[in-house]
Amino acid sequence: MASIYEGAFDTAALQKELVIALEEDRKYKLTDDMKKRAIHTAASYDDFRNFVLCADLKPVSSKELQNLSKSERKRNRGYQTKSLLHVDTSKAKTLVGKQDAAVPPATSVEFIRTWRRSCLTQRDKYKYLQVTTPPRVAKLFQAELDSDLMLQIVACLSAQFVNLNPNNDVDDYQLELAHAWFTLSLLEAVTKTGRFLLTMSFLTADQAASVIHLVARVHEVLGVHDDDDTNGDVTARLDALHRQFAR
Repeated sequence: MASIYEGAFDTAALQKELVIALEEDRKYKLTDDMKKRAIHTAASYDDFRNFVLCADLKPVSSKELQNLSKSERKRNRGYQTKSLLHVDTSKAKTLVGKQDAAVPPATSVEFIRTWRRSCLTQRDKYKYLQVTTPPRVAKLFQAELDSDLMLQIVACLSAQFVNLNPNNDVDDYQLELAHAWFTLSLLEAVTKTGRFLLTMSFLTADQAASVIHLVARVHEVLGVHDDDDTNGDVTARLDALHRQFAR
């Protein structure tokens, strides 16, 4: 060791080695923690690698952001006339958000971005799921579907049962039936996403129960048509779905 020279301690070198060791230990812990988190959130290996590479980067503080903002304003010669040129872009942003939600996403990242930024209500989210379609959901998240996002989808589908037929009226039953078929297809798509069993293992008892409750609701609505299920295809799909989520 550089800190020991001819049997004597070099205090300065020892302090330097200690600082280096502490820094390496800090980076190792941050990287290890990021790996454990990223394995459940990264949509691809490249995303996972990028998350890990950025693990030891320090976030920018609010004070640093303020300083950057002040410097930018000083460099901007037109800052004094900013109030005169101000344009309200809130409507434009809303329009762009609606347009995003009306277009099927090409990647999982695009889906998540639109889901979070543009779909502010359960109804918005439901429409976006319809635009995306169950087969596309399975394809987009073939690497993995994050447990939080899965639970948000389940909550959206559950809320739609209430929104469509809050009073169990016969007149609204056809809408409810169509939603049940859509929910069945979407839940089947969820079971085909990557690391599905691993995702389910991270759910709490209450979270898992909410998923099972949704499956039971679909079974309740579609079960009325058992007489039409001459080949038993619907029953088989429902039973298989229940087994997948009840593990």
